[in-house]
Amino acid sequence: MKKIFCALTLLCGLFMGSVYAAAGYNISLNVPQVKNDTVYLAYYMNGGTYSKDTVVLNSKGQGAFKGDKKLDEGVYIIFFNSNKYFDLLVGSDQNIQVSVDTTKINNAKINGASESVDFQNYFTFLADMNKKRSELVKDYREKKVDSVSFSKKLDAMTEEVMSRQNEVLTNHEKDFLGAYIKGTIPVETPEMKELPDSIRNRSRYQHFKRHYFDNINLSDPRFLRTPYFTNMVDGYISKHILQDPDTLAAAAFDLIEKSRGDSLTFKVMTSKMINYGISSKMMGMDKMWYLIADRYYFSGLATWADTAWVSTLKKEAKKIRHNLIGMQAKELAVRDSMNDFVKLSNMKAECVLVYFYEPSCGHCRKTTPVLHDSVYSKWKDKGFEVFAVYTQTDRKEWMEFVNKHKLNDWINVWDPERESWFWDSYDTSATPALYLLDKNRKIIAKKIDMETLDMILEEELVNRKKNKK
Repeated sequence: MKKIFCALTLLCGLFMGSVYAAAGYNISLNVPQVKNDTVYLAYYMNGGTYSKDTVVLNSKGQGAFKGDKKLDEGVYIIFFNSNKYFDLLVGSDQNIQVSVDTTKINNAKINGASESVDFQNYFTFLADMNKKRSELVKDYREKKVDSVSFSKKLDAMTEEVMSRQNEVLTNHEKDFLGAYIKGTIPVETPEMKELPDSIRNRSRYQHFKRHYFDNINLSDPRFLRTPYFTNMVDGYISKHILQDPDTLAAAAFDLIEKSRGDSLTFKVMTSKMINYGISSKMMGMDKMWYLIADRYYFSGLATWADTAWVSTLKKEAKKIRHNLIGMQAKELAVRDSMNDFVKLSNMKAECVLVYFYEPSCGHCRKTTPVLHDSVYSKWKDKGFEVFAVYTQTDRKEWMEFVNKHKLNDWINVWDPERESWFWDSYDTSATPALYLLDKNRKIIAKKIDMETLDMILEEELVNRKKNKK
């Protein structure tokens, strides 16, 4: 009985060991050139690479990355040093054997998991085909191959690549490898030959934009761990979407909503989109990040967001919520030097610049004379006016600044009793603060330099009038 019990215990132990191996990951390494040294396992994520595991190979260059929990599926990188590394696809089967000669790093031998094996073989095949294509093009340019032969050989190569691609897609239709390869295939755009030449190209481009992500499931977290996902998203937003805050915000909402099927993809996409708006140097892009923040962060949908960061975001949002480009400018009822109320809405000019300044500000001292002597003097007789708001409460300082720079032809106002709450309607946390309004008193530009202001006034006061004629 004792012998039977021991046998059963042993069998149970063996069985549990196999379950453990299946549940975790085991990536064994055989690298003869790397002995008694550390090898790193990293993964792609949102445009960067992050360390996941390390192993010190023995004196024979052998070792293994191991864990009792499966790795998240995706493309990983095995690093030997800064110059020696290669990609490894990790799918559902995570028992993988790797043999590699670091002098031929791109010819690693993969055994075990079929997804990992076929990934390596497929991209080795593509590298070989690219090499052959480059050699063929070189021969053609050097006139070693005639045009007919060149076309035939090129078509044959293309057919071979397509055949191999379809083979991998068929064999791994339900695997990550199949999804990965499909994601690398550009969306086909129909010729639309039935359309007139005048609109065909535009229609084809619009089709391309609408179907840009057809081959990728944006809520599949496995795509986050690929080298091409971030480039695809960034390229789409920066190159294929009009760089207008409203258009960008609409595109961002579309991408975010498509990613909401998974918590991680939702987090990454939302963070990526709001950061695009925050980091942009383009005028008016605060509207993009404000709209995203309002919908996802201030509503509590962005559950991952740090409370302190959201609080900071709300403070910044408070500064700009009433002065986004395209908004109707908030009324300003402030006092002139005679202590009479002057309203912004009473201004009759075609374009009005609301100019917040303080004399102690170094930028204000540099900007004000340029604004007055160069820009204002050029456009004042063509429908341009300056509504200059002194933001402090020292009347003597204010008058000395006005007189020094000969600003008496501006509408000069201040708010010594803090009656207007101008800081709540306009972002005056940094001066000078400039808001250019059109004839309907909508904000058309802000936070601009004098050169840009001059260009916009040229468009608003000259070019638009010409186009109306």
